[in-house]
Amino acid sequence: MQNDLTSVEWREFKISEIFDIVNSKAYHKTELKIKNGTTPYITRTSFNNGLECFIINENFKLNPKNSISFGAENADFFYQGQEYITGNKMYFLQNENINRYIGLFLVKILQGSIKNCGFGYGKGLTGTRLKNRTLILPIDSKGNPNWQFMENYMKNIEQKYINNIVNYYNKKLANDYGGGGSY
Repeated sequence: MQNDLTSVEWREFKISEIFDIVNSKAYHKTELKIKNGTTPYITRTSFNNGLECFIINENFKLNPKNSISFGAENADFFYQGQEYITGNKMYFLQNENINRYIGLFLVKILQGSIKNCGFGYGKGLTGTRLKNRTLILPIDSKGNPNWQFMENYMKNIEQKYINNIVNYYNKKLANDYGGGGSY
Protein backbone atom coordinates (compact mmCIF):
# COMPACT_ATOMS: atom_id res chain seq x y z
CA MET A 1 0.00 0.00 0.00
CA GLN A 2 1.38 3.37 -0.95
CA ASN A 3 1.37 6.07 1.67
CA ASP A 4 1.20 9.01 -0.69
CA LEU A 5 -1.77 11.37 -0.37
CA THR A 6 -2.38 11.10 -4.11
CA SER A 7 -2.47 7.29 -4.04
CA VAL A 8 -6.01 7.21 -2.60
CA GLU A 9 -9.38 8.60 -3.52
CA TRP A 10 -10.88 11.32 -1.36
CA ARG A 11 -14.50 12.16 -0.61
CA GLU A 12 -16.39 14.84 1.25
CA PHE A 13 -18.24 13.90 4.44
CA LYS A 14 -20.41 15.86 6.84
CA ILE A 15 -18.61 15.95 10.16
CA SER A 16 -21.71 14.55 11.88
CA GLU A 17 -21.50 11.48 9.58
CA ILE A 18 -18.05 10.64 10.95
CA PHE A 19 -18.08 11.78 14.58
CA ASP A 20 -20.25 11.96 17.63
CA ILE A 21 -19.96 15.60 18.72
CA VAL A 22 -20.19 15.88 22.50
CA ASN A 23 -20.45 19.01 24.64
CA SER A 24 -17.94 18.29 27.38
CA LYS A 25 -18.81 18.85 31.05
CA ALA A 26 -17.08 22.04 32.14
CA TYR A 27 -14.95 22.21 35.26
CA HIS A 28 -13.62 25.52 36.51
CA LYS A 29 -10.02 25.67 37.64
CA THR A 30 -11.07 26.93 41.07
CA GLU A 31 -12.84 23.58 41.66
CA LEU A 32 -9.72 21.52 40.97
CA LYS A 33 -6.81 20.18 42.99
CA ILE A 34 -3.75 20.67 40.83
CA LYS A 35 -0.78 19.62 42.98
CA ASN A 36 0.55 16.14 42.01
CA GLY A 37 -2.33 15.47 39.65
CA THR A 38 -2.26 13.00 36.76
CA THR A 39 -5.52 13.70 34.92
CA PRO A 40 -5.19 16.22 32.06
CA TYR A 41 -7.25 19.40 32.33
CA ILE A 42 -7.85 20.57 28.75
CA THR A 43 -8.96 24.15 28.11
CA ARG A 44 -9.42 26.56 25.21
CA THR A 45 -5.75 27.41 25.02
CA SER A 46 -4.19 27.05 21.58
CA PHE A 47 -0.94 25.80 23.10
CA ASN A 48 0.43 22.54 24.50
CA ASN A 49 -2.28 20.32 22.99
CA GLY A 50 -4.89 22.27 24.98
CA LEU A 51 -3.33 21.14 28.27
CA GLU A 52 -3.73 23.67 31.06
CA CYS A 53 -2.43 21.43 33.86
CA PHE A 54 -2.80 18.03 35.48
CA ILE A 55 -5.38 17.65 38.24
CA ILE A 56 -6.25 15.14 40.93
CA ASN A 57 -9.31 13.24 39.75
CA GLU A 58 -12.03 13.48 42.36
CA ASN A 59 -14.56 11.30 40.55
CA PHE A 60 -15.00 13.81 37.77
CA LYS A 61 -16.80 12.79 34.61
CA LEU A 62 -13.90 11.96 32.30
CA ASN A 63 -13.94 12.40 28.55
CA PRO A 64 -12.80 9.31 26.66
CA LYS A 65 -9.26 8.73 25.50
CA ASN A 66 -8.73 8.58 21.74
CA SER A 67 -10.99 11.54 21.14
CA ILE A 68 -10.42 14.97 19.63
CA SER A 69 -11.01 18.01 21.81
CA PHE A 70 -11.81 21.50 20.59
CA GLY A 71 -12.70 24.78 22.18
CA ALA A 72 -15.58 26.84 20.84
CA GLU A 73 -13.72 30.13 20.95
CA ASN A 74 -10.25 29.17 19.75
CA ALA A 75 -11.43 26.49 17.29
CA ASP A 76 -8.26 24.42 17.74
CA PHE A 77 -8.47 20.63 17.51
CA PHE A 78 -6.26 18.36 19.62
CA TYR A 79 -5.97 14.59 19.80
CA GLN A 80 -6.28 13.34 23.39
CA GLY A 81 -4.69 9.97 24.07
CA GLN A 82 -5.86 9.57 27.65
CA GLU A 83 -8.99 10.33 29.62
CA TYR A 84 -9.29 14.01 30.57
CA ILE A 85 -11.60 16.74 31.81
CA THR A 86 -12.18 20.13 30.25
CA GLY A 87 -12.83 23.72 31.04
CA ASN A 88 -15.67 25.91 29.79
CA LYS A 89 -17.01 25.84 26.20
CA MET A 90 -15.22 22.66 25.22
CA TYR A 91 -16.37 19.81 23.01
CA PHE A 92 -14.95 16.53 21.83
CA LEU A 93 -15.30 14.37 18.75
CA GLN A 94 -15.53 10.63 19.11
CA ASN A 95 -15.30 7.75 16.65
CA GLU A 96 -14.44 4.15 17.52
CA ASN A 97 -11.70 4.09 14.86
CA ILE A 98 -9.62 6.86 16.40
CA ASN A 99 -6.23 5.90 17.73
CA ARG A 100 -3.10 8.02 18.11
CA TYR A 101 -2.17 7.95 14.42
CA ILE A 102 -5.67 8.41 13.03
CA GLY A 103 -6.36 11.12 15.62
CA LEU A 104 -3.29 13.10 14.55
CA PHE A 105 -4.26 12.75 10.89
CA LEU A 106 -7.82 13.91 11.60
CA VAL A 107 -6.68 16.89 13.67
CA LYS A 108 -4.79 18.26 10.68
CA ILE A 109 -7.74 17.66 8.34
CA LEU A 110 -10.21 19.23 10.79
CA GLN A 111 -7.99 22.27 11.35
CA GLY A 112 -7.72 22.76 7.59
CA SER A 113 -11.49 22.42 7.15
CA ILE A 114 -12.19 25.52 9.25
CA LYS A 115 -9.22 27.64 8.16
CA ASN A 116 -10.28 31.18 7.27
CA CYS A 117 -13.86 30.61 8.47
CA GLY A 118 -13.73 33.33 11.11
CA PHE A 119 -14.34 31.19 14.16
CA GLY A 120 -13.12 32.74 17.39
CA TYR A 121 -14.35 35.00 20.15
CA GLY A 122 -17.77 36.30 19.18
CA LYS A 123 -18.36 33.47 16.70
CA GLY A 124 -17.59 30.23 18.47
CA LEU A 125 -17.27 26.86 16.79
CA THR A 126 -20.04 25.08 18.65
CA GLY A 127 -21.11 21.50 18.12
CA THR A 128 -24.16 22.74 16.23
CA ARG A 129 -22.03 24.80 13.84
CA LEU A 130 -19.55 21.98 13.38
CA LYS A 131 -21.96 19.11 12.66
CA ASN A 132 -23.02 20.36 9.21
CA ARG A 133 -19.55 21.38 8.09
CA THR A 134 -17.72 19.10 5.73
CA LEU A 135 -14.26 17.63 5.54
CA ILE A 136 -12.53 15.61 2.88
CA LEU A 137 -11.10 12.22 3.85
CA PRO A 138 -9.37 9.39 2.01
CA ILE A 139 -11.80 6.58 1.22
CA ASP A 140 -11.60 2.83 0.87
CA SER A 141 -13.09 0.75 -1.97
CA LYS A 142 -16.56 0.97 -0.38
CA GLY A 143 -16.52 4.78 -0.13
CA ASN A 144 -16.00 4.79 3.64
CA PRO A 145 -13.20 6.66 5.42
CA ASN A 146 -9.97 4.75 4.87
CA TRP A 147 -8.86 4.45 8.49
CA GLN A 148 -6.00 2.10 7.62
CA PHE A 149 -4.53 4.57 5.11
CA MET A 150 -4.70 7.38 7.68
CA GLU A 151 -2.92 5.25 10.27
CA ASN A 152 -0.25 4.04 7.86
CA TYR A 153 0.35 7.53 6.52
CA MET A 154 1.04 8.93 9.98
CA LYS A 155 3.17 5.93 10.99
CA ASN A 156 5.26 6.50 7.86
CA ILE A 157 5.82 10.17 8.77
CA GLU A 158 6.75 9.20 12.32
CA GLN A 159 9.21 6.57 11.09
CA LYS A 160 10.91 9.10 8.79
CA TYR A 161 11.47 11.44 11.75
CA ILE A 162 12.78 8.62 13.93
CA ASN A 163 15.18 7.52 11.18
CA ASN A 164 16.45 11.10 10.77
CA ILE A 165 17.10 11.39 14.50
CA VAL A 166 18.86 8.03 14.70
CA ASN A 167 21.02 8.91 11.67
CA TYR A 168 21.90 12.28 13.19
CA TYR A 169 23.03 10.75 16.49
CA ASN A 170 24.90 7.90 14.80
CA LYS A 171 26.88 10.47 12.80
CA LYS A 172 27.44 12.58 15.88
CA LEU A 173 28.69 9.59 17.87
CA ALA A 174 30.96 8.54 15.01
CA ASN A 175 32.44 12.05 14.80
CA ASP A 176 32.75 12.55 18.56
CA TYR A 177 34.35 9.18 19.26
CA GLY A 178 36.27 8.69 16.03
CA GLY A 179 34.44 5.52 15.12
CA GLY A 180 33.03 4.78 11.75
CA GLY A 181 29.89 2.85 12.55
CA SER A 182 26.71 3.11 14.50
CA TYR A 183 26.50 2.42 18.23
